[in-house]
Amino acid sequence: MPKQTIPFSSFMAMAGAEHEYFINQLHAYLQKNDCVEKIKEAANGYVVSYVHKPTARTVANYVFRKKMPMLRIYADNILSYIDIVSWPDTMKETIRNGGNCSRLINPTACNSRCLKGFDFILDGERQQKCRCNSSFTFFLNDETKPYLSEIMEYEIQARK
Repeated sequence: MPKQTIPFSSFMAMAGAEHEYFINQLHAYLQKNDCVEKIKEAANGYVVSYVHKPTARTVANYVFRKKMPMLRIYADNILSYIDIVSWPDTMKETIRNGGNCSRLINPTACNSRCLKGFDFILDGERQQKCRCNSSFTFFLNDETKPYLSEIMEYEIQARK
């Protein structure tokens, strides 16, 4: 039996009308920049992943927490834009509260296939954050949306 494809509209319906414009704008930008989406069902809704075709690496994905959509960014090139983005305090707090990367701290502490996390300075403090947890996972709201768009543009441009 062939695997059933989940339509993007199903994800959009769950995300809610208040996020439709932002999601559609980012979706179009990512598609225009050689990213392809993959949609899967998850316990709390859908997971929509965007894979950058030239690098075959995930750039971002939408997940749901507390029935609210969040955008997780795989900030592989964070060093190229950490000081350019005017991060709001709530986003800085999310980053700081995210789990530390065990492999950056101790190279034998994690799976040998682990890609390692992100090592950068935020407000003068060194951060060594895991790429697989919530360090760069942000709820979609009026405060975060402009910054999320900006960060995604920097990340895509750095991957070119």
